[in-house]
Amino acid sequence: MKLRILVFDDDPDIRDLLQTALTGKGHEVTTFADPTEFPFFNKETCPCEANSPCADILIADIVMPNIEGIDFFRSLKKAGCVPLIKGNVAIMSGYLTIHYMNELNSLDIHYFRKPFELKDIYTWIDQCKARIEEAAD
Repeated sequence: MKLRILVFDDDPDIRDLLQTALTGKGHEVTTFADPTEFPFFNKETCPCEANSPCADILIADIVMPNIEGIDFFRSLKKAGCVPLIKGNVAIMSGYLTIHYMNELNSLDIHYFRKPFELKDIYTWIDQCKARIEEAAD
């Protein structure tokens, strides 16, 4: 199954790494250096069809230009523009505090500590894929 994955990170090395690694696994990956460049950012409603979101998985850094990762996901969620499957959103950060971790847990957002290992990303992507397949049954 080819997944549509959006990656938001202001670090070009992280974007390039995830683009290369996840595309190499057969997924369609689109990256953004700044979440406010995402075409659907700050829209009141998501232009995607209700049963066909624009991505299966979203991954973002927590500290980015113009908006933090958590606030970015909140704005997408408010517009109804997030993956349909709970758990298919993740934050990456080297600065995860207990406060952030508790907030991420309450929002059903997975987190990766930087530096992360690609095998951990692959395992999580496989879990996301399984949730999507289970929901389709």
